Amino acid sequence: MNFLVLRCMLHNFGGNIEMYGILDAVASGPIDARISKNSSMVGQIGVGMCMEGIEQNPVVYELMSEMAFRSDPLQLEEWLTTYSHRRYGKSVDQVEAAWKILHSSIYNCTDGIADHNKDYIVELPDWDPSVNSQHGDMPEIIQRHKLVGIQQKRRFFLHETSSSLPKPHLWYDNQVSISALKLFIDGGNELAEVSTYRYDLVDLTRQTLSKLANKVYLNAIHAFRDKDAKALSFHSLKFLQLIKDIDKLLAADDNFLLGTWLESAKQLSLNADEMKQYEWNARTQVTMWYDNTNQVQSKLHDYANKFWSGLLEGYYLPRATMYFTRLLRSLQENEDFKLEEWRKEWIAFSNKWQAGVELYPVKAQGDALAIAKELYQKYLT
Repeated sequence: MNFLVLRCMLHNFGGNIEMYGILDAVASGPIDARISKNSSMVGQIGVGMCMEGIEQNPVVYELMSEMAFRSDPLQLEEWLTTYSHRRYGKSVDQVEAAWKILHSSIYNCTDGIADHNKDYIVELPDWDPSVNSQHGDMPEIIQRHKLVGIQQKRRFFLHETSSSLPKPHLWYDNQVSISALKLFIDGGNELAEVSTYRYDLVDLTRQTLSKLANKVYLNAIHAFRDKDAKALSFHSLKFLQLIKDIDKLLAADDNFLLGTWLESAKQLSLNADEMKQYEWNARTQVTMWYDNTNQVQSKLHDYANKFWSGLLEGYYLPRATMYFTRLLRSLQENEDFKLEEWRKEWIAFSNKWQAGVELYPVKAQGDALAIAKELYQKYLT
């Protein structure tokens, strides 16, 4: 029996904003599938894309879209050079060199892990880091989402390993991405007015700073476990400042604004009651996901986390502030971290924020290149 098959790329979960991909596989996989000896048996009729969010990683989706019309694998280095020219309207040596680095690092995820952003800014760990806690194992930043193929009636399922502390996925050396960012910044004088360049610059700067924040968070936890209040205060304040600075960066590009998301939902309403409901829906979808109690958060909380200006300053920053305040108080009072009290506090805050109606900007503010330069000097040199 023959089956009609549309071979698809599953690239994104929850509409998370994270630079990620396997460009080499995208550049060859559709061709390999079409010419394989099994292709005629299953009746392959084309290629496609199935993702939970598409407004991220434009290079991945442009390449995959093009592969539907190619009969031979392409030379990816050459393609990326022409992609850079097409995307920005001109050739800039530094930016083309940066794309070569990104190809071999951020866009070369070959560890078999399905990426779902667990960076600590957007998914603050809900765990007790006290030394004597049964949940207190202190891992490094390691892989979390394993693609575990479990064969069952010819179907395969995606299983996710879990632990009390989320472990952000890091499949490349962040120092390498920082070198790519430096090249992006160096080429900025020729491209500062190009919107696609500004988008990529903001995204790459956000990516490098978010990975840095993961390390800062772990430094704070180490300080807490060492009962070093001074170090805990230093690292927690740095983590909070990173949230503020990334929010400022994201505010400089129209594509990273919470306000756009909320206003688009409200515009679908026909009356005041619908507007209130639609805004609550939009706020809830990117934060708690609703099915929580006063003491137990939703199992899907932060599943659809977003790096959006407004969401960082208005939601992630207050939550992290409450968390680190409680950590410091635990040291000062010589007590373990009170996990249940922390949960009640942040769930109550989340419920209040979800029901809020405060307005957020829908237009970018600030000079993206100037802000990227400032943050590069502040954190990455």
